[in-house]
Amino acid sequence: MLKKSQKKSYRPTLKLTSFPLSTVKAIASSYNKTFHSKLFTLFTSSESDIYHFAYSHKPNFEFCFTFLKNDEGRWYQGSTELENVRQWVLEQARKDPKNIFKSYNQWEKEWKKYGTLCAKLNKTNLEKLSTEKFYKLFEQFHKQYLVVGSVAYMTDSFMSTGTEDWLETLISNELEKSAVNNREITKYVRTLTSPVHLSFTLEAEYELLKTALAISISCPKLLSYAQLKPKLRQQVQKLEHRFHWIQNNYYNVHYITAEEFYQEIVKIINEANKNKTTIKKIINQKEKELAQLQEGRQKLMNSLPLSSYAKKVLEIARLFSKWKDVRKSGVYRGMYYFDLFLEEVARRTNYSKRETTFMIFDEMKDVLFKKKEIHQELAQRAQQCFFAVTAEGYFIVGGKDAKAYFVLSHSPEQEQEVMEIRGVAASPGYARGRVRIIRKTEEMKEFQVGEMLVTNQTTPEFMPIMKKAAAIVTEQGGITSHAAIVARELGKPCVIGTKIATSALRDGEVVEVDANNGIVRREK
Repeated sequence: MLKKSQKKSYRPTLKLTSFPLSTVKAIASSYNKTFHSKLFTLFTSSESDIYHFAYSHKPNFEFCFTFLKNDEGRWYQGSTELENVRQWVLEQARKDPKNIFKSYNQWEKEWKKYGTLCAKLNKTNLEKLSTEKFYKLFEQFHKQYLVVGSVAYMTDSFMSTGTEDWLETLISNELEKSAVNNREITKYVRTLTSPVHLSFTLEAEYELLKTALAISISCPKLLSYAQLKPKLRQQVQKLEHRFHWIQNNYYNVHYITAEEFYQEIVKIINEANKNKTTIKKIINQKEKELAQLQEGRQKLMNSLPLSSYAKKVLEIARLFSKWKDVRKSGVYRGMYYFDLFLEEVARRTNYSKRETTFMIFDEMKDVLFKKKEIHQELAQRAQQCFFAVTAEGYFIVGGKDAKAYFVLSHSPEQEQEVMEIRGVAASPGYARGRVRIIRKTEEMKEFQVGEMLVTNQTTPEFMPIMKKAAAIVTEQGGITSHAAIVARELGKPCVIGTKIATSALRDGEVVEVDANNGIVRREK
């Protein structure tokens, strides 16, 4: 149990002496997420997902653990914990879902505080702060980052962890009992579970289009960014201010400048001219499609013989889709500011920027004020690192000391001879092509048009290669996941929740993706 002092802390301060090998062994071959990640950022998000969620809500997720090597983190969480939180959410749907929406409304207040703090950081020169003020600001941001994750990770409970999506099954069963045409059920489910809000990636794309429209009207002949009228430059600068973080992830941080946004605008204008269309038509079409989706979903909600319980579950799923998207945008924004803080820690100490990425926040105070010497420990973590975060505290070990945990990790060779992989059919269709496995961001530049995108999960930075892909295959996700939603928008065959695709398949081999039935077949 925690001591009283630890109960009051917003973050785990109790360093555990061990984490059960039996737990790792039991779970290491099951549901996991894979991230191209720095240790600091993945550990911090784990603090939010596990410790602070447990700090603020019951039920919650009891623990997570991660194998980190070569900047790739395999992050595990027990499926039982996911299902327990989901069951609690479904109980609220049966009784009164107001508790869920109340949690969201309370969370929104913290989200606004997060935005205010980000705005403050944009105006702060960290180098000019005293060490005391710098640490205090770092701690304030770290805390707010944990808070805007925390209860919002409840949304992950709606993910599927098997070859069937539980939400799709729930709605399909109700419709089947009501004698709805079986051929129409899948289409109805897709419409009912599709988000009817603009995700932050679609919102950025929409704002980019609107700015491109304004520039194309004002400048029949394209100019350089420097030649734009001040008013038009201000519009592009607004894109930088709102979405400079949109290409970030747990490892890569790239600040998108106004000039870079303008380069994308030029591409949009040239592409529209090439296709003999107008940007206005493109915008109108996107607005029409969203309006049709919203209207179609509402018509189905009103006309289909769904129980009150099913309708409440769908409303919660709709909220969770939006909530999760906003939470993710907070992660991407956070990566930018954490990068600034770590850079400043390196400047003030005898640690390199690379070394600071293998630290955790609990170590920052001693590093900054006591000049604590942990170079050797960080070097061991850089070789390989195992960490766990629980509702009580954390455990972290690197180098040879992590070997006892790594020997229990799931070996890719175990799946190499599987001839058929099953998952959830997220977007219908059939495709045949060569596999391209993407684990890290830099691998995306190798992706070719017509290849099969195979990855653990997709995130917004995958959008350019998702457009090139003949089909999309992921190891995790649900029918409301990023991969499922984008695949349906693009009309691409998509199979999600395969669990083993990146380890069972090889780069360059030819596979068939039968997304009507959720099957990926290797050629014999």
